[in-house]
Amino acid sequence: MAPIYGQVVAGPPGSGKTTYCTGMEEYLRLLGREAFVINLDPANEMPSRLAGKKQKSDDGEKAEDDNDATALPYEPLLDVCESVVNVTSVMNQLGLGPNGGLVYCMEYLEVNVEQLVEMIREKVAVHNNPYLLFDLPGQVELYSHSKAVPRLLEKLVKALDLRLVAVQLIDSHYCTEPANFLSAALLGTTTMLRLELPTVSVLSKVDLLTNYGPLPFSFDYFTDCHELDRLLPFLQQGGDFQQKDDLAQGVDEYYYTDDPDYQAARRRTRTTPFFRKHEKLHKVLAEVVDEFGLLSFLPLDISDAGSVGRVLAKIDKCNGYMFVDQKNSKAEDMFKCAVQSDHASNYEAIADIEEKLSAARERQQSEKPQQQPSGMNTLFENEQIK
Repeated sequence: MAPIYGQVVAGPPGSGKTTYCTGMEEYLRLLGREAFVINLDPANEMPSRLAGKKQKSDDGEKAEDDNDATALPYEPLLDVCESVVNVTSVMNQLGLGPNGGLVYCMEYLEVNVEQLVEMIREKVAVHNNPYLLFDLPGQVELYSHSKAVPRLLEKLVKALDLRLVAVQLIDSHYCTEPANFLSAALLGTTTMLRLELPTVSVLSKVDLLTNYGPLPFSFDYFTDCHELDRLLPFLQQGGDFQQKDDLAQGVDEYYYTDDPDYQAARRRTRTTPFFRKHEKLHKVLAEVVDEFGLLSFLPLDISDAGSVGRVLAKIDKCNGYMFVDQKNSKAEDMFKCAVQSDHASNYEAIADIEEKLSAARERQQSEKPQQQPSGMNTLFENEQIK
């Protein structure tokens, strides 16, 4: 049996794993690959689109639309919620909560991995060169404490001769929140070490980045993910980039920053033992991520074919797919030639995102009232000097 290539899609809740699986599956099929999604998330219990359309209802077309709205956006090759175990059943039968139920489900899948292997083998046997996308749950404990997911993947790799790459998604919204970005970087490093798979880390939803707050540094600072200790001053200010930006423009909302009582309370907060320990903790976390030096991100807009192509080119390098002769792929999969220039095109993509962020920032500034309260210039200039 020939090796099976694929991706393991991981990331925190809300990072866009299911959307990524849907978009990547469609993109791969356009390239001529037989791509399929396997749902390994026992909490993702929505019915598939095909199952939803088969349900009969007296409400007619409206009921079918409702089914589509609550259905998985992709048609899974195998859904563990329907075939093996799901969180709702575990919660009802064992009296566990959502988190405990999900941990139990993943441990159950690990123990019964032979059954899962036979199901997957039966599904892929009818296809010539299947390419698999594994949609994993996003619960943090599964990657930071539990060993069920790493052991499950290890057994699947050995039993099915899989060539997998872990695709780790992080919401780009975290770039506007220093504490959350530092936490996501630490989680990303931990996940890479525990899964023990080649990993491509991705900043998802970059198309929505212009809707979020301002960034403290250029976007490539976050994609390179080096010198995270530069975020510490923003953590000391409460992590609000927007406040400092608005101080420079003199927005009325921040008159209170000129209040001496407010400034005195802020100084007292910075001298408390809790604040000093909190600051030291963040500094150590930043050092841990920097010392490992494993993390860097690719930007991804799942609706942009060029962005998806750059991520896929990196993945094909990691799992060796680009070196395999796939005769059924269109134009030799279109990436055998393109992957050599993916590094340069990555810089072009980041520059394009920077340009969009700059345009959005200028547009927001032009829409704000140009008011300059007394004393505000001095306050911001003093903060800049410090």
